[in-house]
Amino acid sequence: MRLIFTSLIFLLSFFSGKTQNLTGIWRGHFIQKDFDLIKGRPTEDRYKYEIQINNLANNGIEGVTYSYKTTVFYGKAALQGIYTKKTKNLIVKEVKMLELKVTNNTAPCLMTCYLDYSETNGKETLTGTYTSISEKNTDCGSGTVFLEKVTTTEFEKEPFLLKKKEPSATTKKSTEVASANGKKGLSGNLPTTPKTTTKVELKNGTQSGLPKIKPGAEGFVIAKNDTLKATQKSVTVDTVVKPSVVAPIIPQNKKIEPAAKVPKVLLERENNLQKTLIVDQQEVRIDYYDNGQVDNDTITVYHNNQVLINRGRLDTKPLTLMVHLDEQNPKYELITVAENLGDTPPNTALMVITAGKKRYEVNITSDDKKNAKVILEYQAPPKK
Repeated sequence: MRLIFTSLIFLLSFFSGKTQNLTGIWRGHFIQKDFDLIKGRPTEDRYKYEIQINNLANNGIEGVTYSYKTTVFYGKAALQGIYTKKTKNLIVKEVKMLELKVTNNTAPCLMTCYLDYSETNGKETLTGTYTSISEKNTDCGSGTVFLEKVTTTEFEKEPFLLKKKEPSATTKKSTEVASANGKKGLSGNLPTTPKTTTKVELKNGTQSGLPKIKPGAEGFVIAKNDTLKATQKSVTVDTVVKPSVVAPIIPQNKKIEPAAKVPKVLLERENNLQKTLIVDQQEVRIDYYDNGQVDNDTITVYHNNQVLINRGRLDTKPLTLMVHLDEQNPKYELITVAENLGDTPPNTALMVITAGKKRYEVNITSDDKKNAKVILEYQAPPKK
């Protein structure tokens, strides 16, 4: 009986202590949602998407992204981000365009993805939504993202994916035993993978020396001493300083809840960014009022795919939320969904944000096609 109990404790501690490492190759697609004014209906534009991630020790994220679609668009961007193991949420922000080829005067845009990690039957996925802005800080649209962890890349592996793996304790022990017996054991130091540089040469419209290019993307890779230099000169992107991230401390006896699935209404409707506010207070109060005439508007408010206000009726008395932000969780994304259009469409609300002595007012509008998104971002006040 004691043996069974001990084994059970071991299994529980193994699975509860298991952590995800996102380092690797993630491939899938993103879908940009728009509204066709001529056809009078929503449209969807699908792009292929690949992310190569390096999951740092402090839960920071770095790497590159590849976006491509037939011969219309190809882009490679540097990324930075934060992975929160407790909630299995990942924020990926493209911070700089590295390679670019576009047609029809398409403007390059940088994406910010809000993703949830899940693992089912050995299949690891990242799913969620994204927003995007151009180099001129104009909105480029939003949509959904789906990525699956794979072992191969359609492009070239980044250096962090080519790093050697340290031998495990079992391997080391086997090496010592074999050596002690006079047998030829494994070397304690694995050979270092030589760093190689792939030269891209254009021959008759194709590339030589380029490993694994996605069919249809052959014409997208640009020699760095050719078209790319001219293209990059026209692309100006502000440098984003990578944040210093401290991994959250989770008590061993605390149950880690699975990440919430993205509600259907956040996937089917466009999440329209209406305001980003920088606050210097950690405790923030948010009040929702009916904007103007009280006409039976009702709303649901989400954060991290979880309901904060469920079908609340807007009135002269506010629907109130209290929000906490800090250095470890500096960003709070509130998405307001119209549950109806009231007596006078669309659904309108006045959002009053109070942070210390500062007060902000945001007029938000939502309907059966668009949700209203407001982002609060905490920045600590300067020390006196």
